[in-house]
Order: sequence, then C-alpha cells, then structure tokens
Amino acid sequence: MKDMKFHRLICLLGALSLTACADDDSSAEGDGATETEGDDDDDDDDVTTNGMGESTGGTTMGGGGSGDSDSGGMDSTTAGGDDDDDDDTTAGSDSGGSDTAGSDTMGDDDDDDDDNGSSDGMMVEQCEAPGELITCDNWGDEIEWYQALGLGCEGGPNEAIPIVGVGFNSPDSMAWNLSRQFGSHEVMPGEPIWAPTEGEQFLILSSGNAGSPDANGVVLDAGGGSNGNPDNKPLPAPMSPQSGSGGAPFTGCDGVNDCSDSLINQWNAGGQGANDLIWAQFAAEVPAGTYGFSFDFAYFSEEFPEWVGTTFNDMFVVWSNSESYTGNLCFVDDQPCTVTALWPTQYQGNDPELADTSFTNDGGTGWFQIKGSAEPGELLEVTIAVFDMGDTILDTLVLLDRFAWDCEGCTPSEVNPCGVVDPT
Repeated sequence: MKDMKFHRLICLLGALSLTACADDDSSAEGDGATETEGDDDDDDDDVTTNGMGESTGGTTMGGGGSGDSDSGGMDSTTAGGDDDDDDDTTAGSDSGGSDTAGSDTMGDDDDDDDDNGSSDGMMVEQCEAPGELITCDNWGDEIEWYQALGLGCEGGPNEAIPIVGVGFNSPDSMAWNLSRQFGSHEVMPGEPIWAPTEGEQFLILSSGNAGSPDANGVVLDAGGGSNGNPDNKPLPAPMSPQSGSGGAPFTGCDGVNDCSDSLINQWNAGGQGANDLIWAQFAAEVPAGTYGFSFDFAYFSEEFPEWVGTTFNDMFVVWSNSESYTGNLCFVDDQPCTVTALWPTQYQGNDPELADTSFTNDGGTGWFQIKGSAEPGELLEVTIAVFDMGDTILDTLVLLDRFAWDCEGCTPSEVNPCGVVDPT
C-alpha cells in the first residue's frame, strides 16, 4: 500500500510536467486465516457447549468455542454480524475511527471550499474508518464473543467493522464469558470501575474460571483454579515467541517472528509451554486511508506479587499480523504484559478497586488501550491469547472491549513501542 501512496505522488508530479500516469488498481491481499497442525491428537480437546445452541464462524454466547484446541489460525469464515433483527443494534457508540477521522491534508490552505479532498492543489488521502459505530452487544441477547468488542455488527460502511474470518479456542466454556460489570467497586455511585468502554458488554478471558454473570450481568469473585483448557502448548499460530528482529527490537524484522523481541525472555522464564490456554482471533479488511487500530483491556493475576520473577509468569499476548508490523503489541511502560514484567501494577493488595474480583491481595491494571499499525486495504489479522506458565493453579484474567480503526495508527519502533494509553 505504501507503493500506492508513492504512485499517487509520482502521478501528481507527473501531471505538472504533462506526464501521463496510469491508474494503479493493485491492492494488498491477506490470507485472513492461518492453518496449523496441533501437537495433540486427543479428540477430547474438542470444544464443548453450554447447551444453548450452536455457532458457526465464532462462538455464540451460550455455546462453546469452535474448533480443535490445538489448531492455530481461524476455524471458520464469517461475514460477521448478528443474524437477529437490526433492532438488536444500538446506535450512538463513539468508539469508531479516531479523532482524526476524515482526511489528512497536505499544505496549509485553510480555505473551507476544498471539499474535493485536496489542499493547495494536492490530492489528499481520505480516511474511511467508520466514525459512527453502532453496537450489537445488548445485555440479554445471544451474541458472538467478537460482537462484545464492537466487531461484526450489521451496519453501513460508516457504522460497522465487518470481519471476514474468526477463530476461538476454549474447550472449557467456563474460561470465558461476557459481562456488564466485573467486581463491585464504583468510582461514584452507579459507575463501576470495571464496566464496558463501549456498548453493554465486554469479553472476559481467563486461564482459570471467568465467573458467571448474575441476572444483572455482574461477575463477582471469578473462580480460580485450573480450567479444562490444554496445557504445555505452543503459542497459537501465527504467534511466535522467537525474536523476529535483525538484532535490535523493531529493526530488520522477518515478518514471521516477534518483531518486538519482547516475548522470548518471558517465554523462556515460564518454561516454554502455555497452560490453560485460551485464544481468540479475527481478521478484517483495513479501510482506505486508515493506518492503525486500537482496543481496550485490563489485566489481573493471582500471581502478583508473590511469584514475580519466577517461572510462574502468566502472559497476555496480542499479536498483530500486518504488512506494517508482525509481533506482540501488548506493552505497559514498554514492558510486555506478563506477571513479572508488569509488576508493580496499578492496583494491588487491598486496594478497593479489586473488591469482589477474586484478585484482592493480588493485583491488576486499570483500563488501558492498545494501539497498532496497519496498511490501508490489507487483511489485518489479530490474535489474542491468555495462559498460565509454570503451573495451572494461580490464574490470570483479562477484560477486552472497544475495537476501533485509527486513521493515524502507531507503528512500533525502537524509539516508540506504541504501548498502551489510558482510554479515559
């Protein structure tokens, strides 16, 4: 896609010298799915259901995840969206696009008459990221896990983020859930600290028990202990803990392994095997003029603080597979999202923010926002994994919400690993 931008500039300069330029109709394509062979032939790893129906191309709330637990890559391809009536959607989310949605301009002409997308006679690339996202995660509806993130809703180009592939792997249906609130702490009456950042629900993934929401959608004291998900597994494809740089993080990257080099030491410290592994994956076509994406998360672990610096190094990995960057994207203060790397964390011990979360006397972060890079027109693939390391007893849990395109984006580099920001 960078070639397309250079082509447009060359065309413009050529026009000034009466040089003709042919249109460039090329576009980047991506697989949208990866397929690997697992190392466990046991058919018992097949995903179970909660007995409330089946799901194709993802996991319906009330049904289990789809696919074999050892398979990396996407289990099925969907057009996204809910099969229910459009009445299930709620307009009014402000999570679409970014504050820069619209167009980036070149030149300094302030004339408002440049409605043709140009400034000072120079063509401008229009950002087509949807700016008026609808939501489709109403409490009480049976929805797909990705719809809680604001993905796959039904709507027009400026209202929805369609996904063309999805994978979800959790043989134990209790390792994940959807919720309207986590814990009991409120920043002020009626405003819980752990509430959705968009829509009515967020996604919970756990290396233990994600807890069950009550009639009001509140999860209190998510259960601990080992879940039934697979142990001693490699990272799901296309994730790789191996260094992908040319010798220094974010430089000379091979496009296959971890460009940030942030995973290998943490992976080795934990014994090189993922326990109680749960992962999710989706692919989406990047809108024209859009160079990034973001989503919100919060991280909690029972391993804090006693097991910091040991092999009990639970991890949360967010993997981007893009033409612009391949590797881990989850950093807090330039550190990967693991028990050892994140300590000291924002909330710990008896802090009231941890009340009734099951992580009292342990620790957790606040809501953070991950930002990544993308290339317009490509098929971006994002994979998310949570797992124990070194044991299967003490657990780690993450909350996930509000995926959105970002017109400008952020390409991780040695100077700026992008990291996370407080979305509030």
